[in-house]
Amino acid sequence: MALRRFIHIILNPTAGRRKRDLLDDVVGRLRAAGADVTIELTEAAGHATELARKAARAGRADVIVAAGGDGTINEVARGLLGQGVPLGIVPLGTANVLAVEIELPLQAENVASMLLGGPAELIGTGLVQGEIFLMMVGIGFDGEIVHGIDPKLKRLWGKGAFIWSGLKTWVHGPARDIRLVVDGREKRAAWAIATNGRHYAGPYLLAPDKDITQPGLTLFLFRKPSRFAFAVYLAALGLGLVPRLSSVEVIPARRIDVLEPEGLAVEVDGDDRGVLPQTIEQGTQFLRMVVPG
Repeated sequence: MALRRFIHIILNPTAGRRKRDLLDDVVGRLRAAGADVTIELTEAAGHATELARKAARAGRADVIVAAGGDGTINEVARGLLGQGVPLGIVPLGTANVLAVEIELPLQAENVASMLLGGPAELIGTGLVQGEIFLMMVGIGFDGEIVHGIDPKLKRLWGKGAFIWSGLKTWVHGPARDIRLVVDGREKRAAWAIATNGRHYAGPYLLAPDKDITQPGLTLFLFRKPSRFAFAVYLAALGLGLVPRLSSVEVIPARRIDVLEPEGLAVEVDGDDRGVLPQTIEQGTQFLRMVVPG
C-alpha cells in the first residue's frame, strides 16, 4: 500500500521514559520518509481517549498512534471505536503485551515501517464494565499485584516493581475464593484470567489457540489455592503449558459476571482497574489496527 502521509501520535509522557529514544528514532524515521507527524501529550488518566476521538473526527490523520504502555493503548483504542482511522502503536510500556501479540519487534526501523505501510486489520475487543480492553483481565492474584505496585518503583524498576509486588502477594497468600457466573453457569476459582489474545504479561503464552482477530474471550480458572500450586501455575505460564494443567479450567466465554469477594482487585492489561464486582464481556465492535506487514 502507499505510505501513510499524516501520522498523529498521542504520547503518555510518564510511560517508558527509559524507552524514549525508541520514540525519537521512530519519529525521525517517519519524517525522513516524508510523513507529517503531529505529537500530542496526555495530561491525565482518560485524556488519551478524548485526544484520539478528537483527532479521528478531524479527519486528517491516516493513522492515530498510541505511544505508551498497554494502558495508554487501551485509552486511545476507546477513542477510535466506530471511527474509520486505524490505531497504530509505539510500545513504551513495561510488558508491551499487544506488541508481542502482533509480533512487532521493538526496533525503530520495524515500528516506523509498520506505521508507514503496514496493513490495517480488524481485531476483536473485550469489555470490562462497558469499557473496551484489547488483551486480558486478571482477577485476584495479578490484580492485587498491580494494585500493590508503587508508581515510583514502577518508573524506576520497570518489571522489577511487578516482581517485588508479586513476591509480597505470594508470601501473604495468593489465592482468593472467587465466585463467577460464566454465561449463566456458576464457577469458583482461586485466580481467574479472561483473555482476548494469546499472550499474557509480555512474552508468556497463555492461550495458544486464541486469535485476536476473532471475537470471543477465553477464561482461565485456576482452582488450587496453595502457594505451591501458584508456583506451579507461574512455572507453567513461563513454559506455555497452562492449558495442560488438570487444575486449570479453560472456558470459551461471552459474558463473565465476577461477583465475589467484593473489593478484590482487578487489573486490565497491566493497569489497576478497580475492585469487584465487575462484568467482563465479549466486545461488540472490532477495531482497525495497523500491524506489521
